[in-house]
Parts: sequence; C-alpha cells; structure tokens
Amino acid sequence: MRKLLILAAVVIVIFGVGSVVSRTVLQHAATNNTDTPIFLPSYILDTSKADDLFVLADNAHLTANSVVQADAAVVGRESIIVDGQIDGELTAMGGDIRLGQNSHVSGAASLIGNRITLAGVIQGDLSVVADTLVILPDAQLNGVLELCTSHVTNESALELSTRSCSASELATWQSLRDGTLAQQAISGGGFSLASFLITGLIALALAAFSGLIVTIFPRPFGYMTQAIRNVPARVTRIGCFTQLLVVALLVLLGVIIAVLPPLGLVLLPILALLLLPFLVLCAVGWMTMALLTGDWLLRRFARRTSLPMLTMICGALGLFLMWTVLTILPFGPIFGLLMPILVATVGLGAAIMTRVGTRSPARSYFVQG
Repeated sequence: MRKLLILAAVVIVIFGVGSVVSRTVLQHAATNNTDTPIFLPSYILDTSKADDLFVLADNAHLTANSVVQADAAVVGRESIIVDGQIDGELTAMGGDIRLGQNSHVSGAASLIGNRITLAGVIQGDLSVVADTLVILPDAQLNGVLELCTSHVTNESALELSTRSCSASELATWQSLRDGTLAQQAISGGGFSLASFLITGLIALALAAFSGLIVTIFPRPFGYMTQAIRNVPARVTRIGCFTQLLVVALLVLLGVIIAVLPPLGLVLLPILALLLLPFLVLCAVGWMTMALLTGDWLLRRFARRTSLPMLTMICGALGLFLMWTVLTILPFGPIFGLLMPILVATVGLGAAIMTRVGTRSPARSYFVQG
C-alpha cells in the first residue's frame, strides 16, 4: 500500500508541474517570435512574425502592420479579423471572420465560420464553409473557389462557381465550429448492421488468434486468471496505477517538447520503446479477461467447460456483444470507451502481478507461534 501511495504522489506531482510549466510556456509564447501555440482570451499581432502562427482565442486580430512570413492557423470563438499580410496559407475557424481591405494571403485559405466577409486579396485557392458569405467590391480571389454556404452576397465583379451543400454537411461543419460535434457524438447512440458485421468478423478473427496463443501458453494464462479470481481488487489497483503512470509520462514528455524541443525529440523514441511492452501487456490482459469471460459463460449457460481456444472465442465474442449493446445506449460512446479501458485495467494488473504468467499469484505466509 505504501508503494501505491508513493506512486500516486509522483503522478500528482508530475501533473501539477506539467500544468504549471505548460501554462507558463503558453503565456510566454504570446510575446515571443516562436512557433509555439498561443492560447489567450484576446490576441493581437501588430508586428512581423517569421515562424508559423497558431492562435486559439476568443477574439483574434492581425492588424494592418502584421506580417506572418509562414502559415497561419487562427481559431477565434467569437471573431477573427485579418488586416495584415500572410505569406503562406491561412486556416481560420470561428464565429465572424473578416479579411479586411489591406489583407493579403499569398497561399490558399480555408475559412470555417458563421459570417465570413472578404475584402482583401487571396492568391491561392479558397475554401469557405459558412452560414453567410459576403464578398465586398475590393475583394480579389485568384484561385479556385470551393464554397459551402447557405447565403452568398457578391458585391464584386467576380464570377463565382459555388456548389450546393447538403443540410447535413453544413450542420456537421457548423457543429465542429461551435464545438458541439463532440457533445453530439458522446450523447448520441446508434446501430449500424454493416459496421456490426464488419467489427464482428474482426473480433472473431482476433478471438481465434488469441485462442491459439492461449493454447500454446496455457500455464501463464492460468496464473493470470487465478490472480484475477483470488485478488481482483489488488490487480485492479495495479492496473490503474500503471495506466496513470503511463499517462503522466506522456504529459511530462509533452511538457518537455514544449519547453525543450530537442530534448523531447530525443526522448520520444525512448518513450515509444517503453510503450511497446505496455501495449503488449494490455493485449495479454485483454486475452486473460476474455478467457475468464468465456469460462463464466460456458459454466453459466452450457453447464460445462471447454478447450482453451473455444473458451477464448466464446469470451471474446461475449465481450464484443456487451460492448455493442453499450454503444447503442444513450451516451453510448462513453460506455463504449470505458468498457475496454476497464477490461484492460484488470487484465493489465494481473499480467504485471504475475510477471506475464511466469509467477504464481499464490503466496506463502510464515506464522510465528
């Protein structure tokens, strides 16, 4: 228990340090000429910037004196105003987007918003997804236009070639802009026979492969299933803290990349090598849980046991059917995500506790008396 508390404290400290450092780095980036992402309530650029620009703000304004000598990506929840020069490509997504008379985009432009107003120069291709598009007389659009809008007001002499957007396509883009797409995906459940059959065949193939592995290595899986049966709470705690440690390491790596990019790139292959055994342990843990599920199903409904391969296939298909039922319920994506995480957590703890089935979970106790 003491080791688990120490591990929990380390995870909390890593999360805290990462949060403070990342917040400091992001705020510092707002006043420095770097390509670090900028997160601010309100952002104004009135100088020249040699690197790529990435801004996430409520309101963003690139003034007439601003020059971005590379690509620019701006997300503004309420408004985006571009009055300066962008030598690369422009990607803008938000509420109201306006390219003023002094704006000049040398590359292509992709704009997603509620109301988009164009009065500047765009040398490259233009892609627009909006409820309302207004093209003022001074606008110069020299590339190919791809417009997906509900209302278009063209006050210029340009001949526009637009296409009609379906209501569902436009609603999807607008939900992405408003940030409600994730909410719709989380709250909505659904069932598709085609996807069910395809994923069912994939699950059956994986179950057969897992059954072959269990047949070749019966004793290690026997030790792991025994650990789950004997001490389920302990293996669950081990699995949870292992996953938290992996998440903490990923967060720490992200902070290192933000603060010291060269060091972060050096550590990235090392972390990948460390994650590979973790993924293997998760796969072994899942197979262990499928084996336990199949044994329970056969004992419960068939009143008998079977060969390890058949038990594995039965358990894997049982878990797949359970996952399918959960995904079609309200808030199904949440349950569909939590179930494999929970299954992998318990199985992961058993794999670590028994050293991938090489050590029996049974313990010997010495009693003095």
